[in-house]
Amino acid sequence: MNRLKLPRSPVWGMMFLLLLGSFYVPPADAHARRENYVWINIEKDHVNGRFEINKSDIKNKMGIDLDAIGENTLDGVITTAPEVQEYLRENFSLSFNGQEKKLQFLEPSLFNDQGKFIQYNFRVDGVPENDLVFVRNTVFLGEEFLQEDPLHRSLVLVDYNEYRGLDFGSENTALVFGPHLQEAEFSVIDPPGILIWKDFFYQGLLHIWIGLDHMLFLFVLLLTAVLLPYGIGWEPVPRVRDAFFNTVKIITIFTISHSITLALAALGLVNVPAAPVEAIIALSISVVALNNVFRFFKSHTWVLIFLFGLAHGLGFASALGELQFRNVDITKVLIMFNVGVEIGQVVVVALVLPILFYFRKTHNYRYIVMPALSLAAVALSSYWLGSRLDWWG
Repeated sequence: MNRLKLPRSPVWGMMFLLLLGSFYVPPADAHARRENYVWINIEKDHVNGRFEINKSDIKNKMGIDLDAIGENTLDGVITTAPEVQEYLRENFSLSFNGQEKKLQFLEPSLFNDQGKFIQYNFRVDGVPENDLVFVRNTVFLGEEFLQEDPLHRSLVLVDYNEYRGLDFGSENTALVFGPHLQEAEFSVIDPPGILIWKDFFYQGLLHIWIGLDHMLFLFVLLLTAVLLPYGIGWEPVPRVRDAFFNTVKIITIFTISHSITLALAALGLVNVPAAPVEAIIALSISVVALNNVFRFFKSHTWVLIFLFGLAHGLGFASALGELQFRNVDITKVLIMFNVGVEIGQVVVVALVLPILFYFRKTHNYRYIVMPALSLAAVALSSYWLGSRLDWWG
């Protein structure tokens, strides 16, 4: 029986260790990056609520460094509470019984999630007698914020409605506010579930199209899908179907591998911090792009795609793996998000592959354009890698 032999290269060792390290990490936070949370619960004669805001959003988006004020973070929270609460009042409102209600803020506190979230408690007088609540929510969803953070979402969640004797349990029904939704009315006796298939399908599309590192990795792989190895270089594939089958193999291997780690993370079997995964993804682009030029891995390129696909799956999982409501119907979430990712990939392939196939026979494509684009990808991904490892200070 022939054994698969991996090429001897220090890159393989580095890649394997980085991937292995991604699986053995401390537990992830209960809250996700790029999200803030608003809880509203209906008591017998009033509404209780709280904002849970990421400390880094307060610093980066409001210019308030809570750790630099007073002796500790809580001092900073209390000192700056009026300013933060005023912003929240301006960007969030509840209306029911035909009237917009005033948020009455209570004393703020640290939320026990590794100190990363600040909790601003509030109450509203009265209860929605017709069981309908209108929400306006633009917290960190203004154009000035979305330009820098287009994936940010603001979640409104409901635990219980004591006024009607209802408890929604651990499923935490919710509305997801983002660029596509900033005002909504919902019933507090039958609140909408967060798991609407269109939302997760859209998120999958969004993460492949806006995720420039995933897009660049796919593009670099496609550069040689229209070529065949020839000596130390490349020759053009003779027919369309050859390019098609090359691409199918690439996409299939990449899809299988990233689906494995996406599923593991989404099911809570792997807890993954974002920083090392993002570094590995940047490294993956450089390695694959250099392989286009120098062909280090030759016939073992499929192993390269598979291993780095695992890292990209962990990257996709960062959008899902830490969401606290993910166990409501995780199978549905996982399938629809992954379908969105795959369709996003197919669209990219459909746009790029015909162009590459058209130029594949030209001397300039094989010896100038493909190597130049690959080396440009190395330069960009190396910059990303340095930024993600904080090499540039």
